[in-house]
Amino acid sequence: MPKRVREHIAITTVIKGILDHYPAGAATLREFLQNTDDCGATTQNFVLDTRSFSTTSLFHPVLEACQGPALIATNDGLFKDADWKAITEINTSSKTGDETTTGKFGLGFRSCYHITDTPQIFSGNQLLTLDPHGRVPGYEGGFELNTSIESDLEKYSDHFDAFAAVLPENADLAEYNGTAIRLPLR
Repeated sequence: MPKRVREHIAITTVIKGILDHYPAGAATLREFLQNTDDCGATTQNFVLDTRSFSTTSLFHPVLEACQGPALIATNDGLFKDADWKAITEINTSSKTGDETTTGKFGLGFRSCYHITDTPQIFSGNQLLTLDPHGRVPGYEGGFELNTSIESDLEKYSDHFDAFAAVLPENADLAEYNGTAIRLPLR
């Protein structure tokens, strides 16, 4: 009986290939504007948060590097199930056949890797941290925290606190009414 073989993809190599052919700088901000338009949001804000946040309640100690200064892009649209799926699939766009959307190729979001290694997306009750370098053992590719799971919110509160610049003061983190993409700066 032949041995089953599965092809593997080096995510960082794919991302590097995208970045080599994708402009840095203002193009990243344009991509976030495009995503805002595609989700039907009506507002877009950019915040440069120069603060550093606590590292005592993180999912894994290697994520301390994510608790420093960051660029945060926010809009008033919520991620849908299809958006969560699409953001984790490189080179696979859910927008290809949709003539009402601006983006079509699934590459634009990846331009954020020009400035960060670990993008974080907080929308509704979900916080997704992408980790293409596989720094968190057992969670290569990233992990998701959920504010509706009380233990996630309490045990890993520093991840949510890093969004303080865009959260209303004394906010109940049960749900973020919009989408915030936080790009911890290298």
